[in-house]
Amino acid sequence: MSEIKHVVIGGMYLPLDVEALESLPINPGGVIQFTFLYANISFAARYDEGEHGGRLRLVGDVGPLPYSAESPEARAGLAQIIRAANDVLGPCFRTAQGRILLGADASIARPVTAVSLIAQVAASLIPAKPYLDVISVYVRPPLEMARPGTSSVRPEWRRRRA
Repeated sequence: MSEIKHVVIGGMYLPLDVEALESLPINPGGVIQFTFLYANISFAARYDEGEHGGRLRLVGDVGPLPYSAESPEARAGLAQIIRAANDVLGPCFRTAQGRILLGADASIARPVTAVSLIAQVAASLIPAKPYLDVISVYVRPPLEMARPGTSSVRPEWRRRRA
């Protein structure tokens, strides 16, 4: 006899047999959106179900790209990390409006399951983890604890006043 598994949210058991779900209930043109935290970075994911397959897009705000006046060394070092990461992983890091972003765009085979969706997220983010660690040498991740009003640039990389 198989054991029935239940989903527990907020201490309440939902009458749902998780193992009975072979695929997520999504129709063509449907969308699944969710957010999550990884390495003190907030990510947003969006899965779009199309006529011929599904597409997963995710993006996370890794932190600021310091101005040259604030820290020319940190800016140059971060630019070099982004170039190296993109050379190895493909175009996953980019800068926009003074922020460093990490993104991915991948297709997912049908039928889409929660496991295949999360596995693709993990396959996109895990190879980028060493680069995130090196980036955090220069700037702290957006959700890392800090005093209010403190610069995201690590103190050792801030330009010293003469």
